[in-house]
Amino acid sequence: MGYLAETIAALRAQRARDAPTPSWHEDAPADWLAWAPESFAGQRAAMMEALRERLERLTGTLGRAAVDRALSAMAQVEREKFICPWIEDIAYLPMPHDIGLGQTISHPEMVAVLAAAADPRGGDVLDVGTGSGYQAAVLSGMARHVTSVEILEPHARFSGERLRRLGFANIDVMAGDGAALGLFEEERFDAIVVAAGAREVPAALCSALRIGGRLVMPIGPMQGDEHLVLTERQSSREFRHSRLCPTRFVPLTGRFGRSPMECLQG
Repeated sequence: MGYLAETIAALRAQRARDAPTPSWHEDAPADWLAWAPESFAGQRAAMMEALRERLERLTGTLGRAAVDRALSAMAQVEREKFICPWIEDIAYLPMPHDIGLGQTISHPEMVAVLAAAADPRGGDVLDVGTGSGYQAAVLSGMARHVTSVEILEPHARFSGERLRRLGFANIDVMAGDGAALGLFEEERFDAIVVAAGAREVPAALCSALRIGGRLVMPIGPMQGDEHLVLTERQSSREFRHSRLCPTRFVPLTGRFGRSPMECLQG
């Protein structure tokens, strides 16, 4: 129970019994929380119902089966276990949360979109930017194995310990620059998810993607001008790129990350 528990209890006590149940929406998160189920399991189910409605718009692009696989995997992961216990009471609100060192656990909708776009179908996944480990945990339910790389050593260490403690046996977490040339052999992964934005897809990640594989990451000239882009490898030299939706992520760091000017202009 976090430090907001008493505040949330007060909101629930004040709610009007005949008022309509608020929607899961960024404009009124406190209203939703006042009406949400008290258990985390109930809140997760309510969040998943809202996400299914939101992702309907992408079923034509990504395929309904891919969206269903992502949502099914996400429904099994306890989001409250991946944020600071002090704020676990707001784990299921439609918002990202600060996890320290300038990083965040992504908005639930974006986690679902990334997973659906990658759609590993039981293959091998590279997750660049472990952060809290939540995205890797969701992907683990769709993959044979997940390799998760985090450039910030403290996050890599703590997330690796968390994932092991929670029983995610098919995830390996390592500290390093996930976009660095030579870190992974060519055509190793069926899907690659990058939870940080850059001007273009790093060449090392394209090389690590198998033919027929899918890579999804935020791309744009500046941090404030990004779109989530799906890259599909069609042959050894041919890649197809599709814009999915506008977004804004923390910048990719390391050798092939954003320049300070790109971040400032964003």
